[in-house]
Amino acid sequence: MRVRLVTVAALLAAACAAVAQSVRYHSPVDIPFLMSGSFGEPRPNHFHCGIDVKTQGVVGKRVLAVSDGYVSRLTVGYDGFGNAAYVTHPDGLVSVYCHLNAFVPELQQKVRSRQYEEESKRVDVRLAPGDFPVKAGELIAYSGNTGASLAPHLHLELHRASDGALVDPLPYFRHLVKDDMKPVAHGVKLYPCPGQGVVNGGGKAAVFKVTGDASARVVRAWGKVGAAVWADDYMNGTHNKFGIHKISLKVDGREVFQSLLDEFMPDENPLVNFWGDYPHYRKTGHWYLKAFADPGNSLGLLRTDSARGWVDIAQERDYRFEYTLEDLHGNKRVCRFTVRGVRSDALLAEEAGRERQRRLSGSQLFYNRVNVVQGPGMELRIPVGALTKDEVIRVRIEAKPDGVSNLYTLHDEFFPLAKRGTLMLALRDSVSYPEKYYIESSRGYVGGTYKEGWLSASIRDLGERYALAVDTVPPVCRFRSAAKSRRAAVLKYEVADKGSGVKSFKAYADGQFILFTSERGLWTCRLADTPLQPENKVRRLVVRVTDRCGNVTVDERNFIY
Repeated sequence: MRVRLVTVAALLAAACAAVAQSVRYHSPVDIPFLMSGSFGEPRPNHFHCGIDVKTQGVVGKRVLAVSDGYVSRLTVGYDGFGNAAYVTHPDGLVSVYCHLNAFVPELQQKVRSRQYEEESKRVDVRLAPGDFPVKAGELIAYSGNTGASLAPHLHLELHRASDGALVDPLPYFRHLVKDDMKPVAHGVKLYPCPGQGVVNGGGKAAVFKVTGDASARVVRAWGKVGAAVWADDYMNGTHNKFGIHKISLKVDGREVFQSLLDEFMPDENPLVNFWGDYPHYRKTGHWYLKAFADPGNSLGLLRTDSARGWVDIAQERDYRFEYTLEDLHGNKRVCRFTVRGVRSDALLAEEAGRERQRRLSGSQLFYNRVNVVQGPGMELRIPVGALTKDEVIRVRIEAKPDGVSNLYTLHDEFFPLAKRGTLMLALRDSVSYPEKYYIESSRGYVGGTYKEGWLSASIRDLGERYALAVDTVPPVCRFRSAAKSRRAAVLKYEVADKGSGVKSFKAYADGQFILFTSERGLWTCRLADTPLQPENKVRRLVVRVTDRCGNVTVDERNFIY
């Protein structure tokens, strides 16, 4: 893994952290500052890249610039942010305000003009320093629930302009937060190193609870073992759970591991699946964060000893493990448990034999090279950096009843990749319309590019089932507005596609583009926001909906406006 070296970048990061301890940013809202999510919380395939600020469960709260600067970017439909505003500050940071309901009128007009210019809901508007300067506390937008948001809130990020690093915003708002609550550890998991360790007489991990600052819990082990902890932090005034800012593990008083969630690079996001126990999370919803690291895990916020956090239980004695969990306000929770060395040479030899057999039972993958796995009608390519350690996968192939392709199970457990691999599947027979075919997984549409009888697509998880599918059915498009005899104020459509999914929705009134926005399958156009003038006359509406396989539905009708 990557060790934190004293470089110019590291010194800059340290300087920024020191500044953050003393600099106070203005609150992004003019209601009580309460959080529902913290920086760096583990999520599938990514960390939480900012903090979530509560907006009292509603949309439309005023969103304020946190410091002097200028609005440098406005986006709609990017990165799951919904509507987002970027403000560049003189201190080298960029604040990003996400899931907005709307921008202030001047900014909203800039976005709307670009949307009509490009005839697209999804736009990226860049602004110069003199276009829209702001002062700390100045109104820039209104909170919402757009994009990948499950409830109204403000998602706030800080980006370092020099290198794009994601920085924890909370140090800049410490003066707004009351927090005298210690983190809580819900459980510890002790893993035997495959083929090199045993826990409680076997080769499976042991899960146990730790309570209070001292635990009399004793676990038996022999050989190499690694620990992981499931924990949450808490704050005053809210029932939400938060991630742990700093985790350290000592064994017999010597630190073997430390994590510090102060910043990370955007391309490090997928490595969360390898710091956390991803299969365990997929089964239970609980993240156990490991105090050991794979040889290919370059996540910069982790620091381990020379053994990469693995502990060698090589003596028949008690080994004292001590976790320290700390939040940004200095509240600490110390959890202790004992690993008792119990000589188990025969069991260790058995586990080593099982590991050898496991590695012979499938396709061997190496973390430090390109891997290619082939089978009847399939090829899988995994680039360097997609794995953090050597692995074995066991591909299963089954016939599909529809005859389009085989069904491929690439692995029998959840298996994420740190970089996307390429899966190629072959059509069983030649087809007249290859553009109607795509690769699907057990989660749905994946995609695919056709070439000479094969479809290829990038994939992230080898633990899914993959096959080819065909979609020749156009999307369903239902008009949900007032009767055509009445003057319209709002036009609405319900749109759905059970196959490949909706790719685009475009509407024209009397031949002129009008913008619809979407929320969970409902597309809406407020006519007062369009260039159309309210002349109380009959107009011709043409809506064209296209799915990812090129199937098109066209709806034409009259309305009065």
